[in-house]
Amino acid sequence: MVAHAVAHVHMGWLASLRQPELALAWPLAEWQRVVPLARRTRLLARLAEGLSDRGLLDQVPLQPRRHLLADQCLSRWRMLQLRWTLAHVESALAGAPYPTVLLKGTAYLAQGLPIAAGRLPSDLDLLVPRAHLEDAQARLFAADWAEQPMDAHDRKYYHDWSHEVPPMTHPQTQVELDLHHNILPPVAHVPIDAALLLADCVPSGWPHWQVLSPVDQVLHSAAHLFFDADLRDRLRDLVDLDGLLRHFPAQWPGNEFWTVLCARADQLGLQEPLALALHFCQRWLSTPVPAPVVAHGRRVGPGHLQRAWLLPALATAMAPGDTSMLPGWRVSVSARLLQMRYHLRRMPLEMLVPHLWHKWRRAAAPMGGGGSGTA
Repeated sequence: MVAHAVAHVHMGWLASLRQPELALAWPLAEWQRVVPLARRTRLLARLAEGLSDRGLLDQVPLQPRRHLLADQCLSRWRMLQLRWTLAHVESALAGAPYPTVLLKGTAYLAQGLPIAAGRLPSDLDLLVPRAHLEDAQARLFAADWAEQPMDAHDRKYYHDWSHEVPPMTHPQTQVELDLHHNILPPVAHVPIDAALLLADCVPSGWPHWQVLSPVDQVLHSAAHLFFDADLRDRLRDLVDLDGLLRHFPAQWPGNEFWTVLCARADQLGLQEPLALALHFCQRWLSTPVPAPVVAHGRRVGPGHLQRAWLLPALATAMAPGDTSMLPGWRVSVSARLLQMRYHLRRMPLEMLVPHLWHKWRRAAAPMGGGGSGTA
């Protein structure tokens, strides 16, 4: 509870992402605190776009306004790079007889969602059916996309244990391409039937591209955040979830979105990340979640014993601290616990132990020992 309370004290500035006019009342001391926090959590350009859209950016004091404009320019430049990269990938996959699905930030951009503003994309995430993965790779290789060199262990990791192929790069763009066949590894504690996701895909708003259904986008975002290895400085992911949980329900009649969301989480086995997403969105961002949905999340999410350590650990790891200080021991311990949880849920022990041993040996080897270290 202490971690939750401390985090809440430092989260007040996040309301300005939805109501940018609130930032105009900040004294310079508050701007000096918020600017490095927002930049570190990749939210400064988002604030800049909100102020700009309402014609308020010129009313911000000169010193913080320079930082806002710099991040806004960087965001727009990266967005142009992303669009060029996507056009290049679209050309490479033209005529493919299978669905090509945009994931995460690119999907938000294609749909014109409010949370697409001010993003700083560095990669492009796509999903194709696993049965057509080799064909998609061959088309991309023919268009000059390439994988980094890697050793036999890493290649086996991606081929047999991962939900994506090795990251791909292109000489004409700095945007990395991550080609997925699922949203979680097939050997993970919660295996996902990707056919269920593909069956419910909807048009993205951009020709030739689809996106996951609204409820699946929420669940993917929650799983991506709460099943990851490192939750430090991941506040933007929680802000994304807040944005999705504000936008999508308004497009559905009554409480239908929430009913379908809970049922879908039960079907896919993603009750835990959804329950955690609802908990932190409500606590930190005041996301309007109906009381029955909150109660459902508590019933199907982590049990009392697990919540006793997991919620404080997550709160400690995710809360952005003072940018001028190194993380304290609580942050380090929480991060270590969550990393152990991540590994144990990502693959069975009989696979995990050799995998971690291989990673440790490679990290301990002299420089230039080979292998990409991407897995």
